[in-house]
Amino acid sequence: MTEITTTTTTTTISNDLQQNLSSEIIVNLSSDTNETTLSTTGTTNSMLDSTIVDEPPTKKCKLTTNDKPRLLEDRLSSILSCCICLDLSTLPIFQCVNGHLMCASCFNHLLADCKLKDEQTTCPNCRCEISKSNCTRNLAVEKTISELPIQCDYCLQIFLRSEIKIHQSQNCPDRPTICDYSLLGCNWNGPFHTLSSHLAICEYPTKTGLELIETIRAQKRGCDDEKKYLETVVDLLSLNQIGVSGMINLNNRIRTQADYFEIT
Repeated sequence: MTEITTTTTTTTISNDLQQNLSSEIIVNLSSDTNETTLSTTGTTNSMLDSTIVDEPPTKKCKLTTNDKPRLLEDRLSSILSCCICLDLSTLPIFQCVNGHLMCASCFNHLLADCKLKDEQTTCPNCRCEISKSNCTRNLAVEKTISELPIQCDYCLQIFLRSEIKIHQSQNCPDRPTICDYSLLGCNWNGPFHTLSSHLAICEYPTKTGLELIETIRAQKRGCDDEKKYLETVVDLLSLNQIGVSGMINLNNRIRTQADYFEIT
C-alpha cells in the first residue's frame, strides 16, 4: 500500500514538472518570436525609409524655357555677319565662289597675310581658293545690313545703320565734343548739349595775347611732331610693293620655313 502511494506521488510530481517546463518553453518561444518580429519590422521600416529617401522623383520638374521669339534683326545678324570677324560691317562685303561672306577689312588682311607667307589664299570656311579676281561684292547683303537697326553709342536710341554715322557725328545731343577755343588751350570736353553752358563761363576768350602765346607755341610743337610722324607712316606705306618684292626674293633664297620665320 505504501509502495502504491509513493508511486502515485512520484507520478504526480513528474507531471507537474513536465507542465512547468512546457509552459516555460512556450513563454520563451513566444518572447523570442516577438523579438524577432520587432527586429524584422524595424529592419523593414528602415529599408522603406531609405528607399523613400533615395528614390528619385517619379516625374521630372518642368524646365523653364524662354519662349520669347528672336527678333528678325537678331536672326539676320548671325546670317549676314563676316565669317572671319563675325561682325556686321558697314564696309563692302565680298564673297567666295561658295557664297561665304567676308568684310573688306578681313578680306584684304587675309590676302596680304597669305601673300607675305607666299601661300595660296583660301576661304576660312570651305578652303576654296580666293583672290581679288574670283571674289565678288555682294550688294544685296550690303544693302540689307544698311537697313538693320543699331543702337547709338551716346544717346542709346535706335537708328538704321545707314543713318547712324551722320547721327553720331552731327545730330546726337550726347555726342562728345570739345570747346570752340581748344586751339587756344582749353582742354574741356563733354556732351554736345553742355557746350553752350561751358562757353558761357570759358575764360580763354577773355585772355590776352601774352597769356596765350606759350600755349599756342606748345600746341604748334605738338602739331609739328604729329605731322612728322604721319609723313613717316605715309612714306612707309608707299613702299608696300617694294617690301613685298623684297620678302618674296628673301623667301626664295631661304631653304626651310623655320629659317624664314626666324629671320623675319
